[in-house]
Amino acid sequence: MSTRAVEFVETWVSEQIEEMDELPAQGNDATAKKLASQCVQAALDDGVPATEIQDAFDDLAAFIGNEIEEERERREGKDEDDDEMFSDEDEEEDE
Repeated sequence: MSTRAVEFVETWVSEQIEEMDELPAQGNDATAKKLASQCVQAALDDGVPATEIQDAFDDLAAFIGNEIEEERERREGKDEDDDEMFSDEDEEEDE
């Protein structure tokens, strides 16, 4: 397995997902497939052969889909934390 390919893909994918203001709907495989294609092209442009990515990732689109779902969980958890924080502030103001 190519460490270079893994590092490239993980970095590229995380940057793309972080830039998304809104994540695609759950189960939207089209976005993951599109990002997988773009990722392979970006890797080629950066000198990472597609074969190294294919060796490192059995299903790049599935990997990206999982990363999107993890980001969704992080964002939902953050929103819940924000709601709790504001709720606590409201309660303190009422006292």
